[in-house]
Amino acid sequence: MNEHYYVGLDIGSASIKVVVGEKFKDGVNIIGTGETYTDSIEKGAIVDFESAKTAIKDTLKKASIASGVNITEIFVTVPYTLSESYEVDEMLQFDGQETELKGEDIEELFDRVTEQVMEMDDVEVIGIEPLVFNVDDIHEVDDPKEIIATQFVELKARAIGVKKSLLINLLKCVDQCDVEVLDVYSSAITLKNILTDAEKELGSLVIDIGRDITELNYYQRGVLVASDVVYKGGQNITNDIMHAFELSYDEAERVKSQHGNAFYPNANDTDIIFSTDTNGDEVEFTEQDLSDVIEARTEEILLEVLDLLQKHKIMHVNGGFVLTGGTTNVLGIKELMQDIVSEKVRIHVPNHMGARKPQFSRVISLISSSIYFDELLEYVKIEYHNDLEDGKEIVPANEEQPTKKSGFFDSFKSKKKESNDIVEEQPQDKDEQFSDEFVSTHRDEDIQHNVDSNEQTRQNNDHSNNETVEQNDEERKEESKLQKFMKSLFE
Repeated sequence: MNEHYYVGLDIGSASIKVVVGEKFKDGVNIIGTGETYTDSIEKGAIVDFESAKTAIKDTLKKASIASGVNITEIFVTVPYTLSESYEVDEMLQFDGQETELKGEDIEELFDRVTEQVMEMDDVEVIGIEPLVFNVDDIHEVDDPKEIIATQFVELKARAIGVKKSLLINLLKCVDQCDVEVLDVYSSAITLKNILTDAEKELGSLVIDIGRDITELNYYQRGVLVASDVVYKGGQNITNDIMHAFELSYDEAERVKSQHGNAFYPNANDTDIIFSTDTNGDEVEFTEQDLSDVIEARTEEILLEVLDLLQKHKIMHVNGGFVLTGGTTNVLGIKELMQDIVSEKVRIHVPNHMGARKPQFSRVISLISSSIYFDELLEYVKIEYHNDLEDGKEIVPANEEQPTKKSGFFDSFKSKKKESNDIVEEQPQDKDEQFSDEFVSTHRDEDIQHNVDSNEQTRQNNDHSNNETVEQNDEERKEESKLQKFMKSLFE
C-alpha cells in the first residue's frame, strides 16, 4: 500500500465495511468506501467462513472502485469481545548514557508490554494504549521521541488481549482475500477518535450499539479507562417486533428501520403502519404500538450498559455520552438516553462524504489510529495531503533490530516495518533480488524516498556491500521463519 493511503476493514455482525483514507492536517479524508451486508458474523466471530470471505472480497472491490486505489494492504478492527484489558508498566534503562529516544525505543517498549501480557495469559495483544511516558525526571510525556534520556524511559500502558482462536479464524479468512493485514486494533483503542478534545479530557462514554453486541468504552484525560460488552443489540429489538406482531424477520427489520422510534413520547398514536404477518394476512398497528416494543428493549440494553459502568466504579460521566453504531439509526435513541441519564448525549455520525452513517464510526476511527501509531513508532512520516504537491515521505533508514520474542501476529507487524524501512530504490544484482518481496510495487509518483544523511556509505566499496547483503540475508531468513509460522497456523 502506498503509505499515503490507509485502508481499514471492519468485520461487523450486520455488515462488512471498508474505508480508504488519507491523512489531512485536520484529520482524515475519506476517498472511498464499501459496505456489504452479511449474516456470516455473530458477536464478533465468523460463523460462515465462505460467506464471510465472499463478503469481504466484495467490499474490498467496492472500496477499490470507489477510491481508485489498488488495495493490497489493510488494517483490521475487531470489537471488544472475548477480550481482556491489562495495565502494564515497562522500562528501558540507559545506565547514564545519553540517548535520543526514537520510534524504535517506543516499539521496544510495546514489544515488552506484549511479551508481559502473553506471559500472563493465553491471548494475543491487539492494542496498546500508552497511558503515560516518563523520561528520567520528566513525567507525563505524550511523545518521548527526540528527548534525551540518560537513565530510563518508562511506559505505563493499557493493553487489550483477545482469545487467539477468535483472531486466528478472522485473520485466516482475511488472508484468503488476497490482501495483507498490516495490523489489528481493538475498537476499544480506536473509538476514542470519535470524541472531541473536551470529551476526551473530561471523561466520556462511547456506546457502540451494533446488531448483536453493544460495546462501551470510557475515556478520561485522553486515554482508555474501562471497556466492556453487553451481548445484545439491534437484532434483539428486531426479534421483539417479530414476535409482538407475528412478522417475518425481514419485515420486522423493515418496519423498525422505516417507522421505529425508541422514545415512546415522540411516537405518533394516529399514524397507522400496515404490514403482512407470517401467514400472509394484513396487520396494522400504530407508531406508538411499535415504539412501545422498541423502547422496552432499547432501555434494557442502555440500563445494562450503566450497570457495567458502575461495576467499573465509574460514577460520573462529565464529558457526556456518545452513541454510535448501526442501531443508532433508529429514531429516539438519543432522547431515550437523555431521559435515563439526564446528561449530555449525542449521536456520532462521521462527517465524511460517502460514510455519513453511524455504522462507519468504528472503521474511520481505525484509520485515525493507524496513522497515529505509524507516526508514533516512526514506521512512516508523511506531509499533510493538503500540501501534497510539496509533500515528501520520510522513512527511517534500515537498521538492524535485535531478535524479539514473537507472537503469531508479529509477522504482520514485522513485514510492515520491513516494507516501510526501504529508503531508496536501487538497481539490484542477482544476489539482492530476494528483497523484492518486501518492497511495495504501488508507489505514487508524488512520493519521494528519504535520502539517508550518509550518502557516501551507500556507495562504498564492495566489501561494505557484501556486509549489507549478509545482514539482509539474516533478516530475510528471520522473516521466512515468521512466514512459515503463520502458514502453519492457517493450514
